Amino acid sequence: MAGALTRDNAIFAMTGATDLSDKEGFAVKIVGATVALATADTGIFGVVLDGEATTGKSTIASMAGASGTVKVKLGDTVALGGNLKVHTDGKFRAHTTTLNVSAVAMEAGVVDDLIEAALTTGFTNV
Repeated sequence: MAGALTRDNAIFAMTGATDLSDKEGFAVKIVGATVALATADTGIFGVVLDGEATTGKSTIASMAGASGTVKVKLGDTVALGGNLKVHTDGKFRAHTTTLNVSAVAMEAGVVDDLIEAALTTGFTNV
């Protein structure tokens, strides 16, 4: 048995494949033993809460188990309650369908805003 300690919240300290020091709110994927900016709306591991250079550990909220809300970086204008999808630059954008929803906006915002959002694992906003 590896140990009895488990987490109440799926927040991880991980090394970035690139410098994540200015990437708060960007989506990331797993690349080997590191994380890198997500380049699609699939295979997303989580969101950068506190980014560091490759010599440090970035704080990452997992899509599959982070509780509460996180701040996400916007790639376009979104409305309160809108479905969000990760774009090829790792930013979150408004999404018009209920497929591959990565988050739900808890406030409205415009390009490059950090807004509060609830992470999902590809489910629809109901």
